[in-house]
Amino acid sequence: MFIRNCLTPRDEIVTVTPDTSLKDTLDLLQKHSLDSVPVVDDKGLFLGITGYRYIFKSLVEEGAQSLDILKNRKVSDALYLIDPITVNSDFEDTFHVIVYHPFVPVVDEDGFTFLGIVKISDIEAALTSTYGQGIPGVRFLLGVIIDVPHILEQIIECVKPFDVNIITVVTFDAGDAVGRRIMMKIEPTSHTESIRQSLEKKGFRVLDVKEVQPDANGEGS
Repeated sequence: MFIRNCLTPRDEIVTVTPDTSLKDTLDLLQKHSLDSVPVVDDKGLFLGITGYRYIFKSLVEEGAQSLDILKNRKVSDALYLIDPITVNSDFEDTFHVIVYHPFVPVVDEDGFTFLGIVKISDIEAALTSTYGQGIPGVRFLLGVIIDVPHILEQIIECVKPFDVNIITVVTFDAGDAVGRRIMMKIEPTSHTESIRQSLEKKGFRVLDVKEVQPDANGEGS
C-alpha cells in the first residue's frame, strides 16, 4: 500500500513553526484536542514534533518555577527530533514510528519537504481491511513449515473445488525458527468441514476454524 493512499495532507492538519511560542502551542493543542503536532519551518521543511510531553520536559530540565516562562520560550526550545518516512515508503515503515508517536510524519522524496501525516486511525483501517475484519466468513488458522515452496498455491487448490471466495490470506511468525502461521478467511460456506479435511489431507496443520460474524461495531466475534 502506498503511503499517499492514507496520507492526511499538510493543509488539513495543525502545525507549528520553530518560532511559535510554547504558550501558543499549548493553546493550539488544547483547542484541537491534540497531544503533539509537527514542526515545520517557513520553507515547508519538516523539523520534528513537539507537544505536552516535550514542552513540560523542557521546563523541568530548565528548572522553571512558573508557567509564565512559556510566553518567552519557543517551540525550538522543546523540539523532539524524529525521522519521517517518505511518500514512497512502504506502508510497513509506519509501524516502528506509530508505536511511539500518535502519527507518522511524511516528507517528499527530497527527505525534507513536509507533506502530511499518517494517523493511527489510518493504520488501523488498513490493518482492518487486511484481516477482513467486519466481513462475515470462516477463518482458518494453519501451521506451516518455513521455506516449503508453493504453500499458498496448495491452499488455493484445497479451496478451489468448493467454489468459495477467499477474503484474505495473512502470514505471520509462529514464534519459533521453523514454523509460521497462515490465517485464511473465506466467505460463509456450508463446506467448512470438507475444506478442513482437504487442507489436512494436503498436509496442513489446521490449528483452528472459526465462523466469524461481525458484531454491532463491525468486529468479528
